[in-house]
Amino acid sequence: MRTIIKLPQPVQLTQWRAPRMVAAQLQGMDCNYASMRHSPEVIKAVEDGLIAEQGGICAYTGHGISITPANPNSGSARKVNFHIEHLIPQKHCTRGQDTDYVNMVACWPRPNCGFEPAYGTRKKYSWPPPEEEALFVSPLRQDCASRFSFSRRGKIQVAIHGDAAAEKTIAKLGLDHPTLEELRRKAIQGALNPASRQMKLSEALKIHAQMQQDGAKLKKGISVKLVPFCFAIEQALSREIRKLEGIRKHS
Repeated sequence: MRTIIKLPQPVQLTQWRAPRMVAAQLQGMDCNYASMRHSPEVIKAVEDGLIAEQGGICAYTGHGISITPANPNSGSARKVNFHIEHLIPQKHCTRGQDTDYVNMVACWPRPNCGFEPAYGTRKKYSWPPPEEEALFVSPLRQDCASRFSFSRRGKIQVAIHGDAAAEKTIAKLGLDHPTLEELRRKAIQGALNPASRQMKLSEALKIHAQMQQDGAKLKKGISVKLVPFCFAIEQALSREIRKLEGIRKHS
């Protein structure tokens, strides 16, 4: 079992695994990822496992991701709005790494979406090469959450000055792209200013506690859907709580 921390998320996520049939079907098979995709059952199991352990958010950006099940009554097919991303890029995978579940995460956007985002997996592309792997802060690292900091306006920076790997990861994934910063800013603003008013301390404490509970549930393998960009919201909430507690103390 692995414990997941999604980049750059401040909560440990779940120990989900794709269903056993994945291992059963792939065990002993001499195949690569392209061959693996010819098995709809295997791909479905991997997609279901990844989105569950990530709480419905992109491993790199925090975008919300989802799966709409097929509906036999209407004839609609299953819709998946993310793609399977390889942490070690397929270009640099050694034998078996491109079909290794622990080398996969679910990331926005969906395949063949018709546009090329300037951040996230599209920007990362085939980085890092083997010689730069130490400069990639993988979302599977136990210390991933502590390496990044978010401002109330959604800006990202390294948490510790001089952290070359965190700086490189931000640059290579475009995590400081203005569009992504604006999405985080709106998510934070929406959480901290409910109904366009200043949040009360009791409200901030309640939301913060709920986010921590969601993280704890995921870690135990309980299915929970996270709020998009929750990692940035939680940091902003922590600061807001300290500010509001200070105001109350001196009032």
